[in-house]
Amino acid sequence: MTETAYAARTNNAFVLTETIRVAELMHLGATQEDIRQRVLVEDLFQLRSQVSRERALQTVLKRLQQVPEKYIQLIATGNPDTRRLTILFLILRENRLLRELIAEVLLDKIKAFDYLLTSADLRTFFEGKREQSSKVAAWSDSTYKKAASNTILVLINAGLLQPMSPRRNYQIRAVPVPSPLRQQLLADGLGHYLTLMLDI
Repeated sequence: MTETAYAARTNNAFVLTETIRVAELMHLGATQEDIRQRVLVEDLFQLRSQVSRERALQTVLKRLQQVPEKYIQLIATGNPDTRRLTILFLILRENRLLRELIAEVLLDKIKAFDYLLTSADLRTFFEGKREQSSKVAAWSDSTYKKAASNTILVLINAGLLQPMSPRRNYQIRAVPVPSPLRQQLLADGLGHYLTLMLDI
């Protein structure tokens, strides 16, 4: 299911390693109780604070709970690119701001053969969302800044943006989606996500 409302995502943008570890446990048949025990008591995520463990686990479980087993298997057993881009697909499903940034800015730039994303491009996009959406306009300044930087962080972690100097400029990287994930998305009628993953 695709979320239509904007949500202020200010924590745990990508949690790659943590998502892989939980997916591996789920793939091996671990129950949610087993997973909670491994993360919260045995410190599977190697996070010192209990609050951080709880928060990261909540993000990962929410992301993986509504997902067909095939995608959990891709994260648990795929190569690094398959794992990373499957997690990006799951984040795209739940993050409207991210989908719109890719559709309205990155894809337009790629069509114009312009692979440089500047801080001005990002400012224009995020400020535009503030003007268009009363929900985004209602966010505090710090929430707005965190949500914006988290959105960029997802794209960096997924490998679609490469930070450049001067700071806050990025190179857009269109990378082919690995075949097992591509085939699964097409089989499930979710081929439009391939475009959002810059597989064009």
